[in-house]
Formats: sequence, structure tokens, C-alpha cells
Amino acid sequence: MKRINIYLGIVFLVFFSCEEVLLEEDLSDKTILINAPTDGATVRNTSVTFNWETVDQATAYRLQVAQPDFENAAQIVLDTTITGTSFNTSLVRNSYNWRVRGQNSGTATPYVTSGFTVVESEDFSAREVLLTAPENTTIVNTTSINLQWQAVTDATSYRIQLLNQSNAVVEEKTTADTSISFTFPEGVTQWQVRAENNTQNTLYTTRSLTVDSMKPNQPVVVAPANDASQAGTTVTFSWTREAVAGTPEFDSIYIYSDVALTQLVSKNRVTSPTDIELDASTTYYWFLKAFDEAENESESSTSSRFTIN
Repeated sequence: MKRINIYLGIVFLVFFSCEEVLLEEDLSDKTILINAPTDGATVRNTSVTFNWETVDQATAYRLQVAQPDFENAAQIVLDTTITGTSFNTSLVRNSYNWRVRGQNSGTATPYVTSGFTVVESEDFSAREVLLTAPENTTIVNTTSINLQWQAVTDATSYRIQLLNQSNAVVEEKTTADTSISFTFPEGVTQWQVRAENNTQNTLYTTRSLTVDSMKPNQPVVVAPANDASQAGTTVTFSWTREAVAGTPEFDSIYIYSDVALTQLVSKNRVTSPTDIELDASTTYYWFLKAFDEAENESESSTSSRFTIN
């Protein structure tokens, strides 16, 4: 009797698991409904919001935008998967096709496609400056930065400001071009651009940029000491290094099996102390180097040798 009960339990679990899998509905015969931009729409703003209706049993939506259309695409300007039913992005003035589909882990609805055109508002003050470079929240290790943006129709000049973390203007320039170079201070700076003509101006469009031009300090090896030897194959490495103000820093360890440092055995991002498993009956050579998020790197530590007996 106990054996029968066990078998019934297994059958029930298998059936229940299969039932769970089958609960995800086939979406291939469903239709997704576009809300905006509708086919043939004119969007009088370079900030475009795509919106569509929820599809029952869809766990995500794939959104694509092509210029000028998918049949003769010069560029796929957007290809993203999101869980919501709305997505906002900035587009330059042009004609576009966009399409969206609902999907789950195994099936998807057919794409529904719509065409639209982006133009600028007739009201100059309502137009938007589209920033192109550098990207928002970029981290760099140089202070000389070239800022770029798209031209705004009827603009005679552009005003560019640098703001500190208290939102105070630290530098301001104007230009008739669509790019300009600034020397940025260390740390986080907001930069913003607005278009101007003889009587009006647009709102500012703002991005953030971080400058960290300071390389990390050189790591100082502590253990294993040069020419040390040990019996165990688990080696505890330790070192010291004083952090430099700026972006987050990290250390990398390089371990070689030859004095010329050509036969790399291990390279890892590590914190002190750290344990690494190595082979017995081998002499190793190692050093450390520090890096930060701005791609600065320190001088290498002194190279040390140790032996596992």
C-alpha cells in the first residue's frame, strides 16, 4: 500500500508540473493594439513616447524603431525588450517606422507596425535640444571634453552651461555651432544646452559627466614575501594600497609561472587578503595593479616570487 501511495504521489507531481508549464498561453494568434504614435502621425517633439495595450499572458514586449522603414532600413535606431507598455526616447527629425510585439518564454504575437514623422514644434520655445555626445553619466579620465548636439531649426546660437553638484553655474559659453569644447573640473558636473534666437529660447537639456583623471596608488605587496615557500597549495595573498578620491577602485592580481612573466597562470579582480589555489612543486611570480571606473591604472607593484613545495 505504501508503494502505491508513493507512485500516486509521483504521478501527481509530474502532472502538476506539466500543468504549470502548459499555463503559459500561446500568443501567436493574438493581436497587439498600438495607441501612439499611430500610423501617419506627426510628432512635434524630439522626445517620443511609444504606447500600446497590454496583451494577456505576455511577460515582455519587444520594441523596434527603424529609419525610414523596416523594408529599406538605413538604420535600426532602437531595439529593446521591456516589461511595461510604454517607452520614451529621443529621436532626431526624420521619418520612422516602429513596431512592437508581446512575448513570453515560448511564443510571441505578430509585430504590429506603424509609421510616423518627427518634426519640431512651430513654437520655438517648445523645441528641444537633442544632445548627442557624450552619453549621460559618462565617466572619463580626461578634462578636455567635446560636447555635441543636434541643430535646432531657426536657432541663431546655443548657450552651454556647466553646473556643479549644488546646481550653481561654474562656466558658460555661447556658440553658433553644434559642438564646443570645455575643460571640466574633477568630479561630477552637469552640462546643459539650450537654443536661442533673437527673441526666444528653448528649455535646457541636461546631462551628467564625471571626470576622474587621477590614477590609483601603487599596491604594496605584503604576503607571500619575496622568496617565501610553503607546503600548502592554498596561498593567501595580501597587500596594502591607499585609495585616491574619485571613482571606485579595484585591484587585479597577476600570477605567472616564469620569471619573464609570459606564462600567465591566474588573473583575478581581488581584495586583500585573498586565497588562491595553485599547483604544488611550482615556483610562481606575481604582482598587483589597481584600476578605477574611469580606466585609470596604477603602476604595477613590485614583482615577487614564492614556491609551493
